[in-house]
Amino acid sequence: MIVEGLARSGSKEARSVAEDIAVRWVRTNYATYKKTGAMHEKFDVRKCGEFGDGGEYVTQTGFGWSNGVVLAFLEEFGWPQDRTIHC
Repeated sequence: MIVEGLARSGSKEARSVAEDIAVRWVRTNYATYKKTGAMHEKFDVRKCGEFGDGGEYVTQTGFGWSNGVVLAFLEEFGWPQDRTIHC
């Protein structure tokens, strides 16, 4: 929701911050998928390629909202050919 708010704020600087967060999210999802063969429920974008943990139950794989957020970010910001996907 923060990314969406920043992206739609009308501020170029805010949109840039939103895109930076989105890029880090997509990269860590991709790196984690390549490492584990699964999409995860929680990620830690501070450590690219690492899924998160904690909470009231064991972290799940194939979690729908995580998959959907990747697609929404790619739709909103695209992925230029010259941008690397790896961490």
